[in-house]
Amino acid sequence: MADSSTETPRLGAIVYSGEIAIEPILAEVRDRLQARGGLRLGGVVPRDGDLLPNGRPAMLLDDVSDGTAFNISQDLGAGAEDCILDVDGLTRARMAIAAAIEAGVDLVMVGKFAKQEAAGHGVREEIGAAMIADIPILVALREGQLAAWEAFAGDEWARLEPGVEPILDWVDRVLAA
Repeated sequence: MADSSTETPRLGAIVYSGEIAIEPILAEVRDRLQARGGLRLGGVVPRDGDLLPNGRPAMLLDDVSDGTAFNISQDLGAGAEDCILDVDGLTRARMAIAAAIEAGVDLVMVGKFAKQEAAGHGVREEIGAAMIADIPILVALREGQLAAWEAFAGDEWARLEPGVEPILDWVDRVLAA
């Protein structure tokens, strides 16, 4: 992780605990950046959907550029305790992130670095593509994924507090560089 005396890393990671609902924070960051105008944003922001029969909320990803919602969960029934990730929905979200990178947006929001990414799947490739394209990228991850994140991202990233203002401060610094 880069220290504060160096240039602002173009990779920002919001590290949060399980007690924090990161989805509303990311949604407010998206909304406030969009309200500024003049910024080309891309990527996806997670949000909870309706409750599934097993009592867990559906997992949705909203495309930052056009508001399209991707359902990345599947209904496995009332007693299901297995992973509910829907690979088809995740693939559509990956395509939206890739399109944003290809379009050369000013900032890519990726939602979460979670179990799939830690295992080498999910949106991991798109995070890497944004890094290669030198596009600032914002990612959220739970503290439990920190070791996998560090193994993937190396040292050139900024650890961000899970709050709207610290995230917007990083965005302002990275876009001014």
